Amino acid sequence: MSPRARRLLRWAVFALSLALLFAASAWLQSVTLFSPARKPLEPHHLAALGDPRGQGLRIRSHGCMGGLTPCLLVEPVAEAAPGRRGMLLRQQLSTAGVALPPYGEARGIVVLLHGRQGRKEDLLPVAERFAAAGLRSVIPDLPGHGASAFPRSGFGAAPGEAELPRQVLQELQARFALPPQPAALWGMSMGGAYAVRAAAQDPQAWKALAVVSSFDSLGAVVDRQIRRSLGPLAPLFRGTLDGIDRLRGTVDIAAVQPRDWAARVRAPAMVVHGSRDPLVPAERGRALYEALGSRDKGWIDVPGGTHDGVLVTEMPLHAQMSGWLRQRLR
Repeated sequence: MSPRARRLLRWAVFALSLALLFAASAWLQSVTLFSPARKPLEPHHLAALGDPRGQGLRIRSHGCMGGLTPCLLVEPVAEAAPGRRGMLLRQQLSTAGVALPPYGEARGIVVLLHGRQGRKEDLLPVAERFAAAGLRSVIPDLPGHGASAFPRSGFGAAPGEAELPRQVLQELQARFALPPQPAALWGMSMGGAYAVRAAAQDPQAWKALAVVSSFDSLGAVVDRQIRRSLGPLAPLFRGTLDGIDRLRGTVDIAAVQPRDWAARVRAPAMVVHGSRDPLVPAERGRALYEALGSRDKGWIDVPGGTHDGVLVTEMPLHAQMSGWLRQRLR
């Protein structure tokens, strides 16, 4: 074999190896993006579910959407005292001049939507605080997560996902004979995309929207992560990833555009974002906030807040969120 032929062969082998590596990496990226490993129930989840009255709560479960979407209904219990988180929240709200109903009364309902790689039980601490503020919480497992029977998430863009929050809320209201009450959406990260889509889809169903650590465009978030890893090869990898997504039958990454959905949102809206979020930079959350069509909207910056730790802060963030929701759900 001539030297020129050997060089061509080496380049061909290199190109084929690179193509195979890109394809394998893109396949893994597609799977982990839309169908991440299911998070199991953890000891703190089991402890909260095993003794809800110890936190002043009643927790009821139901298989919504024909059993395909497991959901929790979390309510304050008048005969029990709030737990440590609830007591602190009520103190903070009282200090801020918020008039609270007697503990155990619920005067509004919030659908809580968890983030990617999470599950509904992750949001029990949020629901506990909202209960202390006089709000019920509905928490579903989103597609591709927890015990959901749906195999993958579409970040709110897949068929039926825009209607999911309203459907589970209505099913639980009927199942447990709940009184008619104003309802709000609260979503974190991926759940924020679901919440924005639902608020845009059913404007009459929702009186308020709160979004935490979310984004204006999934493609912008994905491309940033790819560029950090592959530099100039990022466009080639993104093209391979899009092809794998089509092969797997997932939604198109470019179709997940919460900024476009946000323009149709008319309900009062709040956007919360950590200033040191390494996964979704604050600029992405700010772009989502700017895109919202709401006349009544607010931005809360959490100094030093990271993507996963934004809710763990010294600032009274939960009191701000619950107080804001109470005002909009009168």
